[in-house]
Amino acid sequence: MRSKNNSKRKTDVNAKKRNLKSQKESVGTGGRLQNLLDWDVEWSNRFASFMQSKLPGVTAMFENKFMEISGNEYIWFPALAVLYFMHPLVHKQLPMNAILALAFDSAVILIIKAFVRRKRPPTRNPDYFTAIGPDQYSFPSGHASRTVLISFIFTQINPLFGNGYLNFVVSLLIWSWSISVCFSRMLNGRHHLLDVVTGAVIGFVEGSLVISALWMSSEKAENISKFIYNDQDN
Repeated sequence: MRSKNNSKRKTDVNAKKRNLKSQKESVGTGGRLQNLLDWDVEWSNRFASFMQSKLPGVTAMFENKFMEISGNEYIWFPALAVLYFMHPLVHKQLPMNAILALAFDSAVILIIKAFVRRKRPPTRNPDYFTAIGPDQYSFPSGHASRTVLISFIFTQINPLFGNGYLNFVVSLLIWSWSISVCFSRMLNGRHHLLDVVTGAVIGFVEGSLVISALWMSSEKAENISKFIYNDQDN
């Protein structure tokens, strides 16, 4: 009887030790994560304060509403739809692939935001477009992922001009716009530093994936377009 009681006590003690160890590991992980988030907030605020005090003119440019609106999905989906109907001036391959890429990006960002649920930082001015659902959360930045993805597609696959010098200038302008939008998200108080950096990395990875594995050929884009038109006629 005593041996059974001793065995039970040892089992209980071992279980308590395992629970205590698990709790310590959980607290340790949570503490490291909180330290990272605190560091992110601190350096985001430092960056914003530095820009506002040392470079007020540049900061005002980044805080312009154009930066916010030009990187919004509510603008890009209709714009790409317009490009689609501008055929033959614009080949349908570009807008169809870009719409597919942006839809993929929106799904990825919304899923991550819904899972992480990081609150946005305090902001002086509200967004031009009201955030709906998971988009109200901060991590990661959809503007950063979207603009990097768009820049990647437009500069890697579809040069706008045959002249190499013009292509270089256009690529420089597109990437300058993307970087400016990323900076504006921090300076406008919409996102923290890690939100923007993570969003930019996601956009770059998505662009690489779309171009290497998901990109529709010109022939496939035309066939899908014909199928859509024929289906509408019927």
